[in-house]
Parts: sequence; structure tokens; C-alpha cells
Amino acid sequence: MSASASMRLAMRAGAIGLLASVCAAAQAQDASEVEFDRPGIGFSPSVLAPGQIAWEQGLPDIGHDDSDGVRTTRYAAASLLRVGLAEDLELQIGSDSRVWERTRSADARERVHGGGDSSIALKWVLPGSNDDTQWAVLARQGVLTGASEIRAERAQQDLGVSVATGDLAFYVNGTRDENGTGWTVSPSYTFLSTDTVGAYVEAGLGTGAQRSRALGTGITWRVAPAVQLDLSVLRGFAEDEDDWTGGFGVSFLLP
Repeated sequence: MSASASMRLAMRAGAIGLLASVCAAAQAQDASEVEFDRPGIGFSPSVLAPGQIAWEQGLPDIGHDDSDGVRTTRYAAASLLRVGLAEDLELQIGSDSRVWERTRSADARERVHGGGDSSIALKWVLPGSNDDTQWAVLARQGVLTGASEIRAERAQQDLGVSVATGDLAFYVNGTRDENGTGWTVSPSYTFLSTDTVGAYVEAGLGTGAQRSRALGTGITWRVAPAVQLDLSVLRGFAEDEDDWTGGFGVSFLLP
């Protein structure tokens, strides 16, 4: 068994053990009040109740870029497991569980597929959060579990803060990866919010290794109190980022 496969199995075993240990202590909040992190550039500044568990899945997430005569399309089944640890603390385990990438140019075509890299993160709701304004910090450490053709050269590290008040939200994140360090900021505005449907617009601005200029929109549909579907699209304008990203996904609370 390869080292990356062993790492993925270890992460899965750890997740299963963690789930078993917290299920008995579940103190679930009402399902309709849970905020999922999909979709969008940032994340929700709220956490699950202690013992509550959610799964968020891209079906898939897509990226497309056409630069200098080279077309690259990437499909990723991005998975995120969220577990409430305390009233203000949440554990997240993420993975691009399957990745398909196709590159085409005038001279060649290449296809690669396999498991992608993973991550582990903690989200903490910061003191001072209330019903009107919430803010939280998310610290994420990447884990190099991907196939050799897909795995990054260096594990990515992120530290982000998300603030939301009313229909407005603001996200800022610092990243260190194989390309260096950089910052991303993203304001967003929710222009439609009902018990079942939500819609937003957002912008993204990145500096350094995260250089980007992007505008996007997305919609969520709460098909049941514990189940949400999402659809999103983001148009990138910077030379070093994908022209289009987005996708379709589902998020749900585990019973």
C-alpha cells in the first residue's frame, strides 16, 4: 500500500472513531438553523452544536482555464466532514476525494485522475459574536494524500476570518502553499433569503501567490430542514487563476 493511501485510510479511521465518540453526546440545534460552508469563497462564521455532524459534497466542483493555447479543465469531488466539538468550536476534515484533470493544447492531450490532497481544520467562533453579528476564525493544515500526478509539492496552510452582519459578509484569508504566500479578501451580499432559498453575489481579490480578481454568484435551496443543494459560478479575471470555477453540491446533517 502506498504512503498516500495509508494516510487516507488513517484519516478515515480517525474520523470514524471521532464520530463514534461524539454521537452519544450530541446536543443538536434545530436543523433549519444550521449554516453550511458551501458554496462561496468564504465560510460561515458559525459552528455545529457539540456532537452534531454534517457532510458537504461537491458533485462536482469544476475549474476551467484557457491560457496561451492550453485548455485545462478540472473536476473535483470535494468532500468536507464537520463535527461540533464544543459550543464555539468545530473540527473539519476535508478531501478532494476524487480528481479528474484534462489538459489540451495544439500539440498534446493529457488526462490524469486519482485521489486528491486532504486537510484538517478547526473553526472557532470568536468572543463577541451575537445574533446580529458573528465572526469566526478557521485554521486549516493541508495533508499530502493525493496521487503522484495530483499531489501538491507542499502542504497548504490557511488562516481565515469570516464576519457576517445582516445580509453582508466579509472574508479574509492568508495562505502559504507551494507557490509562496498570499492573501485573499472577499465581500459578499445576500440579496435573497427565505426559509428555503438563498442567493448571493460575491467578489474576490487576491495578492501575492493568491493573486486573483473574481466576481461570482450562487444559489442555495433547502430541500429539507437538514438538506441543502447549491449551485455557484465564479468568473476569474487575473492571468494566473482559472477563467471559470463553480459547481453543484449537496450538504446535509447526519442523523
